[in-house]
Amino acid sequence: MQTPVFLDHLPDASSVSGRKSERYRHIRNKALIELLMDEDVAWVDRDCPACGAPATESQTFGQVFMPFQRCSGCNTIYARRVPDQPVLDQLRAAHPAARSEGATEDEDSQAREFEFISILNWISLSDGRGDRRLRKVLDYRYSSHAPDWETAVGRLSKSRSWQFLPLDADAAGEDFADLAVALKADTPDVVLIQAEMDRVAHPEKLLATIKANAPKGTLVFIASSCADGLEYELLGAGAPSFIPLDRLAVFSIAGLRSMAERLGYTVREVSTPGRRDAVILDQHFRQAANTNVPFWSGFFRDADRNRLYDLQILLQRSLRSGLLRFVIET
Repeated sequence: MQTPVFLDHLPDASSVSGRKSERYRHIRNKALIELLMDEDVAWVDRDCPACGAPATESQTFGQVFMPFQRCSGCNTIYARRVPDQPVLDQLRAAHPAARSEGATEDEDSQAREFEFISILNWISLSDGRGDRRLRKVLDYRYSSHAPDWETAVGRLSKSRSWQFLPLDADAAGEDFADLAVALKADTPDVVLIQAEMDRVAHPEKLLATIKANAPKGTLVFIASSCADGLEYELLGAGAPSFIPLDRLAVFSIAGLRSMAERLGYTVREVSTPGRRDAVILDQHFRQAANTNVPFWSGFFRDADRNRLYDLQILLQRSLRSGLLRFVIET
């Protein structure tokens, strides 16, 4: 089932290329360089984390601080080598999500309000389609990634009870033990995995932990970057959305479906409701005036806001936007 999210407006270009975005990119890249230079960190080679195809059969996607592959089998983009999960968790705990310079808490909260409402509406729409009511939601780590998320849920979601499980580098371990404990202690109707599958060393372990500890019929809402998106197709590793430490795996639809079904899940919904693809690509082609990509250079050179709006809707409908959402059932 596809569930496109129709746009009320396009985001401003500053939301994808402003000072805050650049500063965040520099912080994450600096953290990655420090990690690569740490001789005590052990790195593990891996094959495609989505479909399991051998890395030797994949294509080179880019060498952005470390090698990334694009799977020839399912189109997923992934880091060829990753450290252990506790190392990644400790690094994230040491570099928590930061607000932009000079911005107040209220200003940053307002900037993400649309995203928060979109997530809540996503759950509400799925609630209306099923036979069972989705009363209890377990959020895994998104409250650490987006500091205002928990406050927004308290204001905007009155009909459900929420449990927030923030990043805990000590309790999670290699196999997400904190999540297993939480699922056994209080079984939720929904587990929300927002912006987390991209950042973990072995995403299959994360879904396997939920499958092993949640009761049958639990819905898992997954949101991640989408390797099938037009931004990655046209710009590759130069895409503004590609921050290596945050994109250890960029799943394709086929890849995430393959992983979910291999673990015994049933896929209930698939959508790519991104809002920023057209704006990102428009800005890129306008800044790279000497770039000549057949069709697209001319398209964006002549595009007005209405044309960009139509393109974004097309990308959503054709599952080619940069944001991927799955709903799967245990």
